[in-house]
Amino acid sequence: MICGRILVTGANGFLGRAILTQLQMSSVPVCGTDIGAVSSVHGVAYQKADITRPEELITVLKNINVVIHTAGLAHVFSPDSNSFDKFRQVNEVGTVNIASTASAMGVEHLILISSVSVYGPCTRGIYDEDTPCEPVGPYALSKYNAELRAIEVARKSNMALTILRLATLYGEEDPGNVGRLMRLLDSGHFIWIGDGRNRKSLLYRNDAACASVAVAKRPASGINIYNVSAPPCTMRDIVDGFADFLGKHLLPVQVPASLAMFLSRQLSRIPDRRLADIHQKVKKWLAEDIYDVRRFEKAYNFHPLISLKDGLKREVEWYRRNSKR
Repeated sequence: MICGRILVTGANGFLGRAILTQLQMSSVPVCGTDIGAVSSVHGVAYQKADITRPEELITVLKNINVVIHTAGLAHVFSPDSNSFDKFRQVNEVGTVNIASTASAMGVEHLILISSVSVYGPCTRGIYDEDTPCEPVGPYALSKYNAELRAIEVARKSNMALTILRLATLYGEEDPGNVGRLMRLLDSGHFIWIGDGRNRKSLLYRNDAACASVAVAKRPASGINIYNVSAPPCTMRDIVDGFADFLGKHLLPVQVPASLAMFLSRQLSRIPDRRLADIHQKVKKWLAEDIYDVRRFEKAYNFHPLISLKDGLKREVEWYRRNSKR
């Protein structure tokens, strides 16, 4: 069991709030930091700081033993010409600032929340932690570079580094792609592309928080990288599950995968920014997305507690309660 305090960066974020809440309930000494003026989790010590400004991190990291670094830029669905620099500044430079300052301040263990997106937009087979990374796009590239920079810092210090490559997160308050799919289904505008048999890897937010807390509570050494995900499910499982809980009947229309790929390829050639990445989106929708998580399961005896059905139900219930806000 760890002693001293744990710091959660990105404490007001989708995952950060869940981690902070779990640590608080476990009576573990914990504090949070984020760019906002106040904490969204009541009763937790909190200090405002911008991870892109290293001078603001010195007081935040004082007397900290473990850092769970969740702060980052994600869920930017309308990228502009400055996207690469924005992602680089927050995800890469921000991580370097956290890692370097933490090391200098005597932090014993840095837990870097990364993403399976570093492997590329899809998988060909089941990818484990030794699979070469081929990140595509500003977000994935910034997360991969953040890993490399954090590893550089850890190798030059006595600070342990654990990198958690999380599968796509979902759950209550979901700001990401799974939440967008749910809202699309609720609008009645969803049309099937492909047959839905391709498999995807998801991870319920609270299970991701449990994984992070499990790592934080155990002494660590060296540099370790782990994939973290629930068992893979099909797109049909996800869509049908959402539709059932939303009370929606899907349109009896299905666009064959080959036709969708052909049409999206043609549309992406039209000089319109709104259509520029449509082919990549269709390709990703139809692709497989599967990861080997046995290394993490063995190291931490970790198994997700929430089934896909229960996780989708919880997300829909939260959405229904809060959709009028």
